[in-house]
Amino acid sequence: MFEVLSTHQFHPMERLDYWNDLIGSTYRGMTVDSDRSRFDAKLAVWQLGDLQMVKPSSPPAIVRRHANSATLPTQQSLIVHVLTRGQAMLEQRGRRVELGEGDMVVCAAEDAYCFDANQMHEMMVVEFDRATLATRVPQIDDLVARKVSGKLPGTRLVHRYMSSLWQEASADMPADHWQMHATILGDMIAACLESSATTTETHGHRILAQVESVIAERMGDFDLSPSRIAAALGLPLRTLQAATASAGLTLGGMILRQRLHYAARRLLAEPQSTVTAIALECGFADSAHFARRFQQMLGSTPSRYRTLN
Repeated sequence: MFEVLSTHQFHPMERLDYWNDLIGSTYRGMTVDSDRSRFDAKLAVWQLGDLQMVKPSSPPAIVRRHANSATLPTQQSLIVHVLTRGQAMLEQRGRRVELGEGDMVVCAAEDAYCFDANQMHEMMVVEFDRATLATRVPQIDDLVARKVSGKLPGTRLVHRYMSSLWQEASADMPADHWQMHATILGDMIAACLESSATTTETHGHRILAQVESVIAERMGDFDLSPSRIAAALGLPLRTLQAATASAGLTLGGMILRQRLHYAARRLLAEPQSTVTAIALECGFADSAHFARRFQQMLGSTPSRYRTLN
């Protein structure tokens, strides 16, 4: 199945609502926020063998996908995005990465994430069953929400192959032949991710993984600070600051984002717990401050977040 859907045939003030219905039906829990008066977008949808591929093209927008606590481990999926036009900022799992044209990133479908694109942009997106990539790339979870540079040979090959496939999407070809191409694309993406993991496993990335581990272990510690993390790791504070800066992060920002994303998961997993109890569990001494920060990052109050998911 291949089809192209557009907002152009709708009245300008109706386009964003149509787009949200369309995107929400394609990816459960996804919403789009944009300038309603200027919004006009297009979406190509293609079932390539056992892979679902989409190619959205949109004006500046903030795209959020809410966490799905009902997803079973056997149903988890990974969504690979290749940015083909514009720039975007992705946030997921406490990580924040800036993407340019040609860059690739993998998102975990069961966890909340947000794309903030402040200009016209286009992506090629393909969704995989998590086990499909995990069998090829055992360290796949370490690569979630990590930029895979468009300058790498493997990323360029994936970009070109996906573009070639899209050009032939409406061609008449036996289903088993399209499935062969789906398998080839999966192998190419896996090879690209494996190569990226080898290329980017630097001292700085190992430090970031250690920092994330300390934050997770001390989630409820109100006094957790950059200096305390440095002491726990036995590293100079400046070393940690340099490692986070190279990834476009700050230590304080990492602490805050990891707490908020953990809180988001707890809100859905523990509906009987109060917002205040979860705020305390996640290291916020002030529930009002927690609610304010939560809304800034995830786009809704903690209580409303529960109802949306």
